[in-house]
Amino acid sequence: MGIFRKRFAAVSPLQAENNQKNAESVEGKIERLFAEAKALPWEDSEKKVTIYTDLLDLITKSDTSANPSAVYRNRGIAYRSLKRYAEAMQDFRAELDLAQRQGDRLRTMQCQQIIEETEASKRKDEIAAAGGEKAEKLQTMDRDKFMVWGEGLEADKAFDRYFADLTDADCDIRAEAARILGESPKAVQRLIAIYQSCRGNDPRRASLAGRVLGRNAAKGSDEMIHAEISRMLYGLDLSFLPCPCVHCGRINRGIPAPPRAPWVPYYHQDNDRGAYAVPVLCDSCGKDFYVVWDQDPR
Repeated sequence: MGIFRKRFAAVSPLQAENNQKNAESVEGKIERLFAEAKALPWEDSEKKVTIYTDLLDLITKSDTSANPSAVYRNRGIAYRSLKRYAEAMQDFRAELDLAQRQGDRLRTMQCQQIIEETEASKRKDEIAAAGGEKAEKLQTMDRDKFMVWGEGLEADKAFDRYFADLTDADCDIRAEAARILGESPKAVQRLIAIYQSCRGNDPRRASLAGRVLGRNAAKGSDEMIHAEISRMLYGLDLSFLPCPCVHCGRINRGIPAPPRAPWVPYYHQDNDRGAYAVPVLCDSCGKDFYVVWDQDPR
């Protein structure tokens, strides 16, 4: 009996060590495959998709602590670069579901943001495929977008063109103009200056500028953005609010308002009658409405 016990004791640690090595080799393989996929250029997105698919299979079938969120994110981006939008959206939504179940608010917001960006990319491709004046306009906007990153007369002219497009009759043109202006640090500085100089004497122009800033701050979220965030991002003492359009019901994000505004009851209407009002051009239907306070929130 003692011999058998001794033999068993000699084998059991070895089995445990082999199991440990096998587990470590799985973790190592996951790290290696992930690094290989990330190192590939986007021209090799098909290879990226293949590796990320193998990774997900490995993570799913192995007893590993690896989190598949980053794999879903990166495979989705690879699918998007191949314009395989349905598969990209499936991966982004899988990552979003994981983030929501884990209670990760930051990753949830990031997932919602990348889903919105992917929907916008798909929409632009659909417009380009249809052709026509709208497709040509968007192509011109995309071609000239980096002009607003510079300084001087040409940059100023480009900024003015895109700012004018914020009131275009077409919602896709408005959205593209806001995206281009919001991505340029130089344009953002001009928007801040417009908001500061116009909020007292030209509230509509101030609101147009503030909406671009607000949309950037509120990407991926329908929540209020309080003044602390605005001060950190833009050096502006204001908040950003979501509010549905009085005409079409579509939620409009990033509506600029005084810093106390989130704590004072407000509502929407088709006129500016009230103690304080902010004009809003709806992102969807393009009609004007107002966010109104009965008590001045300044």
